[in-house]
Order: sequence, then C-alpha cells, then structure tokens
Amino acid sequence: MGGPLLEVRDLTVAFGPRDMPLRVVDGVSFALDRGETVGLVGESGSGKSMTALSVMRLVPEPPARIGGEIRLDGRDILGLPLREMPAIRGRDVGMIFQEPMSSLNPVMTIGDQIGEAISLHGRMTPAARRARVIELLTLVGMPDPEARIRAYPDQFSGGMRQRVMAAIAMACNPSLLIADEPTTALDVTIQAQVLELMTDIRERFNSAILLITHDLGVVAEICDRVIVMYSGRIVEEAPVEALFDAPRHPYTRGLLKSVPSFSETRERLYQIAGSVPPAGTIREGCPFRARCPLRMPRCAVEMPPMAAHGPGHRAACWATAEEAAA
Repeated sequence: MGGPLLEVRDLTVAFGPRDMPLRVVDGVSFALDRGETVGLVGESGSGKSMTALSVMRLVPEPPARIGGEIRLDGRDILGLPLREMPAIRGRDVGMIFQEPMSSLNPVMTIGDQIGEAISLHGRMTPAARRARVIELLTLVGMPDPEARIRAYPDQFSGGMRQRVMAAIAMACNPSLLIADEPTTALDVTIQAQVLELMTDIRERFNSAILLITHDLGVVAEICDRVIVMYSGRIVEEAPVEALFDAPRHPYTRGLLKSVPSFSETRERLYQIAGSVPPAGTIREGCPFRARCPLRMPRCAVEMPPMAAHGPGHRAACWATAEEAAA
C-alpha cells in the first residue's frame, strides 16, 4: 500500500469535563514513512509520551478522550474496538519503554518474556519458539544468548535490559517501532550501543522508528526528521539538518542553545527561562509566549499557524513568520 506508514491527523487527548477539557495533546498532526526515523522532542510535560501512547491506544479510555485520526498502513486505529488492539501491539507496532526494569517482569526469565511476546501473535512449537528467542537476542547483540534466556532481569545491566526490551518489541518484526527515551539513565557507551542497535533494526527490517527524546544529540545522530512539541502542540517540524542549521521557533532555538558545546566556553549553560505550563492550561494564544524573547501582543490571543520555512520545514511563530515574509 502506498502513502505514509503512520498518519496522525489533528490528534487530541483530553481529560476532565467536556465543557472545560484539559487537552494534554492538542491538534497534533504528522506522518511517518517506512524506513524513516523521526525524533519527537521537547521538555518533560510537552506531550511527547502521551502522543506515542495514543498511537498504541495505551492511554486509558476513559478517563481520557482521544479525538482525531490515527492511521497505520491505511487502517483507522482509533476506530477499532479496544479488544482488537492487543493483536496490533507487537505484531504491527512495537514499543521500547523508558524504564526497562519497571517494564520487565522480575519473576519471569528473559527467555519466557520474549517467548510470551512471540506466542501472542502466532503458534510455535516450544523448540521453534526457543530458537526464535535466541535469534532475537543474537540480533540485539546479547552475549551468550543461550545462557541468558534462563536469567532474570535483575541479573542484567541497564543497557542489557534495554536490549531485551528491543528484542520483545521486534519479536514479530513490526513495521513501526516506538522508542520512548530509550537511552535515559544509560552511560555514554551503552547509549551508543542502543542507538546502533536501533539503526540496525531499521536497516534490517525497513521499520519506521518514532523516537521520543529530550536529547538533541541523539536526534542529530540517527533521525531523518524532527518534530518539536511544546505544551501538547507541535511548534516546529523539519528535516534534521534544517532544524539544526536554521531553527525557526524560539523554543527550538532555546533547546539548541541549551546543549553543551565543546567549541565555546561559558560560565554557565544557557537555560530557557520559566517552565512548561501545566498540561491543557493555556487555552488561547501561543503557549510559549510567557518564556519567549520574541513575544508580541497578538501572541496572547492568537495561536500562530504552522508556516512554511523551506522544504518540509514548518514552524508556528508569529515573529519568525514575519521575519520570513520580510
């Protein structure tokens, strides 16, 4: 089937009363092609993980109300009964969660947990299933996989547990892999191994990867495109080179200035003043205005639309839209 593998159109996730909803995701639209890696970035509380969990239908409904459209390979995910979602999770969409220790069952062996993911989507003899588990552990670079299948999660390092999570996520060769902060709390060497693993998975299976992260160094290394979120909304989207060379939204510029640099010496790292407002509390105007050095009066009453700044590059800012027009 042609077209994007994943299409998200005007996605909203709301809590609370219908007449005054708290929209933690508000009008998010983007697409992913097969074999593409897209980074979803922003500070904590920006709506990144909620967006990803919505794609998996892992946000509890109720109390949440999810609106808009999510199409996976042309199929309307939000239109499916929830009872049909377990058949899609794992088979069509795999997810690597942020903290592998809390995602793995501490009283089941690693082999049994990977084997369970395989069994959910097809029948295999015990011998075939064991062979597939060993194959997956080999694929993710686990040393001595035949012995490791009998081990428990607490016998693994953080990096090795993340490899196990990747093996579970890839058990049925899904077309889309969602990775939620997969390198958080890992040392630099292990981070590099996890990123190399994800790149290898994409190249082997032509899987699309949606990478949720706050680490722009990770984005620069493995992503094709970047989506920047703030307070539940997309404020900028661009090819990775364009975003790093010429960011158009003041929030993106602030994020990039906050990254430590070896080429310049500063007494103190740059930080964006203030903090992300509580989810859903900004009901009109630009949600970034209180922290923005370019704010103008209209920012308080009108949410800027996404304006084009080049091929595939869009940003939602009145000031930079006027800069481009000038």
